[in-house]
Amino acid sequence: MAEARRRFSYTELVLFGLIFALSVGEGGARFLSPVYLEGQGAAIGSIGLALSGFGAAALAARFLIGSTFQASAIRLTIAISAAASAASLYLITTTSSILAFSVLIAIHGLGWGVLATVLLTLIIAGKEKGSAAVIIGFYVGVEGLGRTGSPILAGILGGAYGPSTGMRIHTALFVVTAIAGIALLRDARPAETEDPDRATRPRIDLARFRHVPLAAWVAALTGFYLNTTNAVLNTFFPLLGLTLGFSLGQIGWLAGARSAVAALIRFVAHKAFDVIPFRILFVPLYVINAASASLIGAIAVYPVQFFLWVPNGASRGVLRVGSMAKAMEDSDDQSASATAALIGAGYDVGRIVGPATGGLVAAAVGLDTMFVAMPLFFLAVILPMALATQRRSHA
Repeated sequence: MAEARRRFSYTELVLFGLIFALSVGEGGARFLSPVYLEGQGAAIGSIGLALSGFGAAALAARFLIGSTFQASAIRLTIAISAAASAASLYLITTTSSILAFSVLIAIHGLGWGVLATVLLTLIIAGKEKGSAAVIIGFYVGVEGLGRTGSPILAGILGGAYGPSTGMRIHTALFVVTAIAGIALLRDARPAETEDPDRATRPRIDLARFRHVPLAAWVAALTGFYLNTTNAVLNTFFPLLGLTLGFSLGQIGWLAGARSAVAALIRFVAHKAFDVIPFRILFVPLYVINAASASLIGAIAVYPVQFFLWVPNGASRGVLRVGSMAKAMEDSDDQSASATAALIGAGYDVGRIVGPATGGLVAAAVGLDTMFVAMPLFFLAVILPMALATQRRSHA
């Protein structure tokens, strides 16, 4: 930790703490969402379609903030987006209408899309080319630690007090964290991200997206694949697990174990790339991720599930660090926010397609069959495109 404090500035340490706590609050609330909806009588197909609205709204928000971001508006941007997210998360627990839920989860997606893109842009601002893998590894590692705690805490709270109360507690944590972050970032404006010619530019600068590197498209495709699988696990495994006789707390521990491994491996992934280049690990990591996710739906023995969730998390963590680091290293200061937005957009499209497709397929063939088929299907579709783009990037 002492080494991390010497390497990272005050602003970066604040941002690490902010993304950690926000992830605990946001992740826990969404972990309980499908269970809450099922308790309100929603059909499984409707649950998937409703939750896909989160990804759609976050996608729109990332492109908006990616083309308009200004470092001088950090606190205001965080305040507005966090307020929108928190209000929608709370209101979700007061309605039994699937339509109202869909609208509210989309509003939350707008707020979260802005928050996540702004924080990623700030954390990479001014970094030297060779340090991107380190900073990205720590950033997504800290976020992953938040995602580790969120399902465990949510499972305990949801099991003890019910999904709606558990969601409200997580929403309160989200609010407190956002307020603390706004206060701590008061004097943390990263002036190096400001363009001296900014005043002469139009408010929405879509030209930034024309200059993102090819590596950003690899990261976006990888993010899309990872989050289709991730969204299926997060949205539907709580429902499948309950039908298999697992408690909500047990399901939370499985999700937490995967996130813990994914988080911890992100801190050291950049060192692995010094031994084995990421482009060599690329395909094996995809295969490990898809195979483990597919088997999760085929094996109903609880202790064995840990041996599937752990490699799934490890492969996810390394793929995320490697693809994001290459993209951010290849970006310049003017295209950094657009690159961050494009990468995030890939993850958001996965959040759209995963729940929507998973719900429809599960309604047709059953949850267990859907779990087996979907990871393998998206592996076959996405890996060839990502691999071809990666080769062009290195060429």
